This record gives sequence, structure tokens and C-alpha cells, in this order.
Amino acid sequence: MDQSLEELTSIQGGCERISNTPLPFSYNFLIHRITAFYCLLLPFGIVGLVGTQTPFVCLMIAYAFFGLDAIGDEVEDPFGIEPNDLPLDAISRDIEIDVLQMLGETDTPKSLQAERDILL
Repeated sequence: MDQSLEELTSIQGGCERISNTPLPFSYNFLIHRITAFYCLLLPFGIVGLVGTQTPFVCLMIAYAFFGLDAIGDEVEDPFGIEPNDLPLDAISRDIEIDVLQMLGETDTPKSLQAERDILL
């Protein structure tokens, strides 16, 4: 039990470091600029290869790059109460239920259910 608590404390400390470490502004700024610059210059690089399909190919590639950029912004802060954040309350409740069951308790709380398709 001591080893499990020690490991849990270590993991919690790691999560707190992730939560409290800000991503430098210059990193976000550079990624946004590189993505935009690449997407602006892409048509000139592929027009000879794909011809009249250049706008469509560029749109698909730009959508993928800007989508990845948006995903990077979203996963930058995984702890919170927004729909895309980790469901920490539900995870904690499940851990509590498991610990109580290991201790032989029969009166355990119910697992948290999603509200409006969001599990917090």
C-alpha cells in the first residue's frame, strides 16, 4: 500500500508540473508563423506537379496543418473543466471506488456519469 501511495504521489507531482509549466509564447508564435508561411508557399512548390488541382490539394494540406496546430493548442492544458480536458473527477472517483472495494467496503459511491455527453 505504501508503494502504491508513493507512486501515486509521484504521478500527481508530475501532473502538477505539467499543469504549472507554461508554454513559452515564442513557441506558439513560431509554430503559427511557420504553418502560415508553409501554407502560403505550398502552391508555388506543387503547381507543376498537380496543375489545376493545386487549390484543392493546398486546401487539404492547409486544413491538416492548421488542424494539428489547433490540436496542439488544445492539449497544451489538459487539466480543467472544458469538454476536451481530462475527466479528472471521474478518474478520481473510480480510484476511490477501487480503494474502498479493496478495503472490503460494500457501500461505495457510484461512478460519475456523463452529463450532456461530457464526463468531468
